[in-house]
Amino acid sequence: MKVTGGAWVAVILLLTVVLGLFWYWEGENFSDGAVCGTYTLRQNGEVVTLVLTPDHRFQQELDGPGAVRRAEGSWRVSGEGHIAFSSEFLKVSGEEMSPAGQAYGQIENWFGIVSITLAPNPDGPRFHKKLFR
Repeated sequence: MKVTGGAWVAVILLLTVVLGLFWYWEGENFSDGAVCGTYTLRQNGEVVTLVLTPDHRFQQELDGPGAVRRAEGSWRVSGEGHIAFSSEFLKVSGEEMSPAGQAYGQIENWFGIVSITLAPNPDGPRFHKKLFR
């Protein structure tokens, strides 16, 4: 069976629309279900684990040279993927804090692969969400 040029154009257009809708839905998904999970950051001799829970609490472990520190606090998402942490958040290398002493950053969701970049965005420390537990 021979497929016409018009049929190929229709198939390509349909696939483009479906892919675009999926990207828009997933890329703009900053719900608790998408954001909650375990994140890791490895840089400058530090290993940081960050757990975000659905009740908007976090647990953080910073394993740096000579010491392991832990913190617990709260987090919130606002606007188009902005995230802020309470003042208990442990500062990591390369991070800028707000004038009020809070850690903040930007969530990126690329087809379900979620990361959090702390200020200064886009060059700040980047946490990557573990895909599997």
